Amino acid sequence: MSKNNQYYIQRINELEFNPDILRLGTGELSPKLIPNHLFKEIISNSIEDSIQTNYEEPKGKIALRLEIVEYMKKRGVTCDIDNICITSGAIQGLKLIADGLLIPQSKIIIETPSYINSIHTWHNIRSQMVPLSINYIKRNINNIFKMSRDYKNSIFYCIPTLHNPTQNTYTKEQKQKIIDQCQKNGIPIVEDGVYSDLWFNANKQVPMKSLKNSDNVLYLGSLSKTVSPGLRIGWIVANKNVIRHLSDLKMQNDYGASSISQHIATKWLNTYHEKHINELKVKLEMRKHIFTEALKEHLSMYGSWDDPRGSFYIWFEFSISINVKTLFNEAVKENLLIQPGETYDSNYKNYIRFSYSYIDESDINRSLKKLSNIINKIRD
Repeated sequence: MSKNNQYYIQRINELEFNPDILRLGTGELSPKLIPNHLFKEIISNSIEDSIQTNYEEPKGKIALRLEIVEYMKKRGVTCDIDNICITSGAIQGLKLIADGLLIPQSKIIIETPSYINSIHTWHNIRSQMVPLSINYIKRNINNIFKMSRDYKNSIFYCIPTLHNPTQNTYTKEQKQKIIDQCQKNGIPIVEDGVYSDLWFNANKQVPMKSLKNSDNVLYLGSLSKTVSPGLRIGWIVANKNVIRHLSDLKMQNDYGASSISQHIATKWLNTYHEKHINELKVKLEMRKHIFTEALKEHLSMYGSWDDPRGSFYIWFEFSISINVKTLFNEAVKENLLIQPGETYDSNYKNYIRFSYSYIDESDINRSLKKLSNIINKIRD
């Protein structure tokens, strides 16, 4: 991991909660997009209910797991409550997999650039990271894993739909080929599906977990990106033996996710989720339009990007020579916070991940204009 990666992560963590900072890269919903009025309604309607405030069972609240069974069914995944472990967000799911399934010197195959490099969840267990660029995977989709390499004790982590940070989405056929090759080589897949509900087009993307031969897929879901990060509710869908092991490990770590959050999430999924997702996608797509129009006006002379098909992010590549670390520091002086590409891989020094989900719409144009002025001042 590069020194700049550590530097950016530490500085971003320090600065994100400064109220004067305009956050051009934050990957979470704006407070304006979080349905607090509906949470208030759930809590108000629950006053007469008997809300469980003791510990829930190791796998999580049964009523919530039943709702997730239905949620996954709508997305083509057949499972039952014993295939599900409730977690305190998807990151805890990653941590449980690291602690419960990986051994020292395990090989963790990741797409690059990768969100996993920005959180270091799997970098502290003496594991060997095996980076494969997304372009390499797509070019070699029929022969991703070379026969000369030993894949014993390997696992493949991917975000196959609306990848963070690139927004790449594999086709259904590509997803199936990845599954088949991982199965052939004995490589379990960790499918991070936290953004998959945010596909703008009416044609929904299918999760890997819904495809043939996907028993080796561990699916991670969450409400953090689509509803509220403060709920801290996520889940793992996997075979029953894996879930039994991971849920036991979770109980040893924290005695389970908040019972109150689980109650709210149960009511949420039962009554509000699908309507909320449809409304949220409309709002996000409008924000995307505002952001990309401002990019065209202020930054198109400095680089390029692909039009996002969902989620939060724009993966911007500079076409000019520029020191992004200098840009980062100069932007901070102007109360702008950007997310450099090197956060996700050291080979992406000429990239920025923008996000249109958090910054207020009224701040987008002036923030990008200010960033453009800084770029013009420091460009090589």
